[in-house]
Amino acid sequence: MRITSPISHDTRDSAFLTALKIVAPVAHLPQEVSVTREHIPSACEDCSRLKSLENNFREKTKQKRLEFDRIIRDKAELLGIAAHDLRHPVAAIQIYSELLAEGISSRSRPELLEWINSIHSVSEFALRLLEQTLDLAIAESGTGELHATPSILASVVANSVSMSFPLAARKRMGLSLIEEGEPQPVLLDPVKMSKVFNNLIENAIKYCQPGARIEVRVSRGRDSVLVCVQDDGPGIDAADLKTLFTPFQRTRARALSEEPSAGLGLSIAKHIVDLHGGQIWLKSELGKGTTFYVSLPAVIS
Repeated sequence: MRITSPISHDTRDSAFLTALKIVAPVAHLPQEVSVTREHIPSACEDCSRLKSLENNFREKTKQKRLEFDRIIRDKAELLGIAAHDLRHPVAAIQIYSELLAEGISSRSRPELLEWINSIHSVSEFALRLLEQTLDLAIAESGTGELHATPSILASVVANSVSMSFPLAARKRMGLSLIEEGEPQPVLLDPVKMSKVFNNLIENAIKYCQPGARIEVRVSRGRDSVLVCVQDDGPGIDAADLKTLFTPFQRTRARALSEEPSAGLGLSIAKHIVDLHGGQIWLKSELGKGTTFYVSLPAVIS
């Protein structure tokens, strides 16, 4: 009879092993002989050393992860403090520039009015950037509270669409809301989720040409509610898609409104959606527009 080779080291930890297999069986012998763990010899010296190295590696990896998490929290805390402290003086600059603009006649000092309007625009952007930085710091530090209640997601989306109507009308764009199916409750924080849809709709308006159409659709699935924000704008380059939800990342597409952007909106949106246990993704093709999707788990009664 002929017997296969012995068991190798990497298979000795199995609970049940075929120790020997008789290739050319003899009538009075079984074709296979199975053994249990107690029949397996103790691990060799090399196996013990490898096991020790593996444990050391796991412990070092764990320590590095804890250190990295601490660095992220410290960075988020510093960003939050800076944003919070700068927000009030920048808001004061914005308010005073508005008061100055109201008190100056465009006929008497047109260049002065232009300068004041520039101050107002810059302070407005700075204030928006500080608000986004503070939101991002709170999200990354994990200290933000989620005041979630069963709500109708379509109502939150409708409010964001309503707030964006004046901006879309001013840029001669069509903005519509379509609701499909019966309303389904979703456990969410209406204030935080409003930031998500405000950002997605405002981005569509920012990058689309006058005359473009932006469609916001709310549909119900079996166990989720899906929101789509679709535009027929310039689309997003494939090279930008992988880093689109990373903080301070901006696409190669140029905003037609020339409004400055720090590239924080989509990162904040992803943090908020993740906090709700949902998903956010997009589909885009150059020259054929972009569609963002937000899916949140529905409350099953």
